[in-house]
Amino acid sequence: MKRRLEWLDMGKGIGMVLVIFAHDHIPTQLKAFIYTFHMPLFFFLSGYLFSPTKYQRFSNFFTSKFKSLIIPYFSFSVIVYVWFLFRYRIGDIDYNGSLFKPLIGTIMGERNTDLTVHIGALWFLTCLFTTELLFYLIKTGLKRNLFVVISIISSSIIGYLYSRSSGAPLLWNFDAASIAVLFFGVGYMYKELTEQISRFVTIKVLLIVSLLNLMTGYFNYQLSGERVDMYESQYGNYLLFVLSAFSGIIAFLIAVQKLGTNVVFQYIGKNSLIYLALHQSIVFSLLDMVFKRLLDTDSVVIGLFLGTIYTIITIIVIAPVAYVIKNDFPYLLGKSGLTRRQITRPKV
Repeated sequence: MKRRLEWLDMGKGIGMVLVIFAHDHIPTQLKAFIYTFHMPLFFFLSGYLFSPTKYQRFSNFFTSKFKSLIIPYFSFSVIVYVWFLFRYRIGDIDYNGSLFKPLIGTIMGERNTDLTVHIGALWFLTCLFTTELLFYLIKTGLKRNLFVVISIISSSIIGYLYSRSSGAPLLWNFDAASIAVLFFGVGYMYKELTEQISRFVTIKVLLIVSLLNLMTGYFNYQLSGERVDMYESQYGNYLLFVLSAFSGIIAFLIAVQKLGTNVVFQYIGKNSLIYLALHQSIVFSLLDMVFKRLLDTDSVVIGLFLGTIYTIITIIVIAPVAYVIKNDFPYLLGKSGLTRRQITRPKV
């Protein structure tokens, strides 16, 4: 189990670096490649950790997930909202709506609207919460794996058709969750088949699935004229979207297991929620102020330079912040218990 958790922390860490890098000012084609699988990957990894047998009742499950996902969502939403107000006051953002709208939007959790202009990547937490609830109901309601597979595929198709016909985000991102449950469910089932699949963790398979990801992702991009983006409700062709996502996930998993362990990526993986919450809304906005003269250029070289610089600085800056939050303010993460100061305080 320890080795599995080390592998999982590595995966989450490298995946989070890709998320940070993809949110940078990198070239369009490179961004489109990363977007083919990077968000499905996190739903997949979350599914790998899913264990419905830990909870006796739905109420226990709901309470646990609310603490681990929704409390951090609201906690960091308040933090980024305060930062949003500061940027608004100094004229750093172009926003003409009511300043109360983001507060309402935080509760509604509808991504990509003027109600959630301040939230950034935090939309993932409400979407993951909804995804976990949906899969819990499917898994506990349908005992046979065949019915579970049929249900998560059907759910993803319904979600895809909704995005094609409307595309308007639903409360707590249920529309994206109905698609994400496919990756979440496969991640859960992958855990049960890890030993059987282990013999396919080879460089040859890595090359094959990487090529498949590139081909399907490229064709989807060319046919649709836009990159895959769950935040924007953009999926292109359903079959190509699913194939590129899963082939990218498989390639990623093989590559991570071949790399072994790394303390930096493991640290980022263990603190991925904090990196997710702060990198785009706060750190990037600060970096944009510094590099604003370079942001208007279309140069590929400058784009790669900015992407690399933003990613490295973000990793370094958030590292001590994550340490402080986990040790001194664990309640921001929905965790109870003694803080570092309480533990080290001498008895009198």
